[in-house]
Parts: sequence; structure tokens; C-alpha cells
Amino acid sequence: MAEAEGLDRLGESHVLRRTLAFKKRLAEGGVAIGAWLSLTDPAAAEILGSTGFDYLIIDTEHGAWDLQPLQTAIMALNGTDTVPIVRAPWNDHVRIKQLLDLGVEGILAPMVRTVEECRDLVAACRYPPVGRRGFGPRRASNYYRDIKTYEARANEAIFVMPQIEDIATLDVLDDFLDVPGIDAVAVGPNDMSGTAGLFRNANHPTILAAIDTIAAKASARGIPVCLGVNTPPQQQRAWVAKGVRLLLVTSDLELLAGGARTSLNANREALKG
Repeated sequence: MAEAEGLDRLGESHVLRRTLAFKKRLAEGGVAIGAWLSLTDPAAAEILGSTGFDYLIIDTEHGAWDLQPLQTAIMALNGTDTVPIVRAPWNDHVRIKQLLDLGVEGILAPMVRTVEECRDLVAACRYPPVGRRGFGPRRASNYYRDIKTYEARANEAIFVMPQIEDIATLDVLDDFLDVPGIDAVAVGPNDMSGTAGLFRNANHPTILAAIDTIAAKASARGIPVCLGVNTPPQQQRAWVAKGVRLLLVTSDLELLAGGARTSLNANREALKG
């Protein structure tokens, strides 16, 4: 009966426990390593989750995700400590509610541009009186079998991360970062470059300076930063020193495409003798 109710051997509910541990680790200055998930086959989620990544960002903004395969992918992370964070298609209250009710434990909202939009994001992820999330956490609450625990933990546990992708947001950055309830802030260098008239030139000094400013001001507030793009191992220590503590290192698509290319090229070379 205890297992059916989502309880561990000590009788403590598993609901949102890994996310609370994830947030505690970051609040204490820790670093988390994550990967992108774009493929809707649950095997991809299961493989990455069982590898041991601290979190996965499931990209429903640019990926081919409907709610049913998304729910199945989240199920594939059962029994792991990997936190499922979903990049929503947009900072939309209705979609965010649906994602959270499926059991998504963190929300990354793209193109959050203003202080008001940041407040709206937090409100969409929190129950009243601090937010306006509607109540109906079907799978999230272990199908209502852990409803009291979910209700008690949800506002504290759900991981909220706005993504700054408009260069104009830097004009209100201090107020943006002071919005109560954000757990981290992500950057979007590619889209930011477009808003700065530098489309796809994410390494331009203007964009790099903007990232440094975001990282410095967020770090001063104890808010961890995610770059929103993958970074190679040799750069990680430098980024962490700047306050980028949510590292993204690979994706299912990158691993599949890169691994396939490497294997094909290696075998072609071997056949040359």
C-alpha cells in the first residue's frame, strides 16, 4: 500500500522531493549539469535520465511535443534524481498549468522580456494566494493519492526559470532579477543577438557583455544562471566562476547525430586500410 501511495520505506512522499533537493543544492552554491531532450521517444528520456544528469530541459518550444508524449517522457524519469524542466512554447498561463499538472517539476519560459512578464511567469507556477495557478494536479500529485503533500510543497518546489532573450531586458534587469519567486535565470544568446541587430552572432562583444552583466547581477543575488546553450568541458570552470551554475552540456540530437557521424567516418577510414 505504501508504494502505491508514492511513499518510501520511511513513509515519506516522493512527490517533488528531488526538485526540493535540486533547489537546495543550487541555493547552497552548487553546480548542476543538464542536457536537452528533443526526441519524443520515451527511450531517449530514459537513457539520459538513467545516465545521471541532474536535470533535463525538455524543449517543447522548438521540438515536436504534444502533451501525451511529454507525459510519457516524464514517466520515463521515474526512479531517477533527474529533474524534468520543460521549456514551454511561450510564457502562457494555460500551457504552463497543463505542463505542471502532468508532473513537470520546473518551467523554463522563453522570451520573458519585462518585469511584468516575469511576474506573470511566477504567478502561473504558484497556487493562490501568491499566484494564480488553477488546481488540478492529476499526475503531479500521484493521481491525487499524494494530494496533500503536493499542495503543501508545490509553491516551494516548482523550479521557475525565465529566459532573457531580448537585449532590451537589460534596461530593467535589476527589477527583473528582484521579482520574488524566480529560482534561476536563463539566457538565450541566439535570439538575443537577433534583438540586438546581430542575428546569429552570439559571440559578438555586445552579446558577450550582456551575458556577463546578467551573470554578475544574478550571481550577486544568489540566483544561478543557465546560458541556454551547450558549452564544452574546457569552458565550464570559467563559466561557473561567473555564476553560470546550471550547465548544459549536450542533447539527445547532438549525441545521435554526432555519434552516427563519428561511427560512419571511423569505419570509412578503417576500410581504407
